[in-house]
Amino acid sequence: MKILVINKVTEKKSKRGRQNKQQLLAVLLTVILIFSVLLTACNSGTGDSPDENDDGSNSIPLEERVAEVYELPLVSEPFTITFATVENAGIPHSYADNLPAFRELEKRTGIHVNFEAAPADQYNTSMQTRLAAAKDLPDLIRVPDDPIRYATGGVIIPIDGLIGDYAPNIISLFKERPEVKKAMVAPNGRIYTLSAVVDARSMVNLNGIGMRKDWLETLNLKEPDTIDEWYEVLLAFKGGDPNGNGKKDEIPVLAMNVNGLYKIAWSYGLHLALSDGWYPDEDGNIVYEWIDPKMKDWLQEMNKWYGAGLLDPDMDTQNRDKFTAKAIGDVGGVSVSDMTMQFPQWNERMINDYPHARWEGIVPPEGPKGNRMMEREQPTENYHYAITKDCENPKLLMQWLDYMFASEEGKILMGNFGLEGLSYEMVNGKPQFTDYILKSEFGSGIAQASLGVNGSFPRILMREMIEQRFLQYDGEVAQSNIATQYYVPSFPRVLASKEESDRFTGIMADITTYKDEMLIKFIQGIEPLDKFDDYVISIQGLGIEDAIKIKQDQYDRYME
Repeated sequence: MKILVINKVTEKKSKRGRQNKQQLLAVLLTVILIFSVLLTACNSGTGDSPDENDDGSNSIPLEERVAEVYELPLVSEPFTITFATVENAGIPHSYADNLPAFRELEKRTGIHVNFEAAPADQYNTSMQTRLAAAKDLPDLIRVPDDPIRYATGGVIIPIDGLIGDYAPNIISLFKERPEVKKAMVAPNGRIYTLSAVVDARSMVNLNGIGMRKDWLETLNLKEPDTIDEWYEVLLAFKGGDPNGNGKKDEIPVLAMNVNGLYKIAWSYGLHLALSDGWYPDEDGNIVYEWIDPKMKDWLQEMNKWYGAGLLDPDMDTQNRDKFTAKAIGDVGGVSVSDMTMQFPQWNERMINDYPHARWEGIVPPEGPKGNRMMEREQPTENYHYAITKDCENPKLLMQWLDYMFASEEGKILMGNFGLEGLSYEMVNGKPQFTDYILKSEFGSGIAQASLGVNGSFPRILMREMIEQRFLQYDGEVAQSNIATQYYVPSFPRVLASKEESDRFTGIMADITTYKDEMLIKFIQGIEPLDKFDDYVISIQGLGIEDAIKIKQDQYDRYME
């Protein structure tokens, strides 16, 4: 009995102990939860560094986030950011000279930009070295190659959280144009970089082909339509002295490099110029077109043109200056290496010495099997701009990017029209270029670049800007409108994971080298086209099927 009483007392004490422990545990859990919520709120409000605990799985889609509204200037005290990028195309107007558009941007935002710029042929190598060292990096960089490699290594930071919190204009862009956001999303669903949005120019300024229409008139030739008619016209350009100087100096087809000839491959159903030969068939299966049977037909035609002396003999060795000198020197009949709006600007530069010269865009020829197309460029440029791990104030930099890149005022100033009163005036509430741009002796593009406008930084090209620059060339625009009916989409721009990039690069290094060498040999007749099947077998033996699988996965991911 005594033992029984003792056991009951012990049992009651034990129950009370468990109840006390449970109550204490509940209190502790509540305190921890409240502290965690407060800590998260505090961290999300600072914006001075990326949220390291954010796994990118925010349940609210980025385009539905409500970002903080900022006021200009962004700072009350002068502030400087460092930006490494490719040097301005408007040489000698270096970004380091604090060009007028950036001076105006600084006046509005309070932020000065200290540029670390290098020429295009030097930038990637120098920046790769700095990124490999991973220290003393600029705040903002144009990434020299695969951005996901640097994201995986922690050298550049994720910016989707920063966009969601501090970039209302970029959020609006993503909402209005989901395909732009798609091009910037990494395989893990996060965003690490911004890219320029440039497809407005594809409505007028085409990545197409130009021809000397005055040469056709001189030789009493009609505009060629089929690939066979093109061949006959090019032969006439070579032997008919269309420039009238009594010399056999005409070069029927000007090409800065062999890549220009890829536009003629459009007549054979090949997507080489902008898609690099990667393209889905009707069932969505990715094809490596460099080994497609259609490739042999195109190579046969190019070998025929080469044998007849129709192709630029310097197309593997010349720089742009030499190429342009031929184009405006009255010796070239067709250009396959430029945007179509270069052609009227060439005409203006030729008017004193060759007043009858008339370069115009022309639709690509119809191929032997009825193919005729033009690859349309993707919405975004294949250049990526990222915030590095060494950036002192990512929040402030994101607000600056949001203003200069995606706000209406920033788009007008930095990406398109430049400075009111100098390069444009407001007419009926819309910006209109002045003669500073439209009548520049160097062309409208260089005139923009001299101000620091439309350069090597995130920007959104406006259709109004493109149209104003080129609507002054009535015939050219009309021809462009005809050509756009043949547009087909190029292969979508998809960011690769680090693993995909490493595998793909490893596979394609030898394949690309071999492919490039063999194309030249086939075109020049060094290797007979009877060896084409051997060429295909060699590329298959180098592992092209594994590369196709990677491209297929990326394409499927994009389509999903």
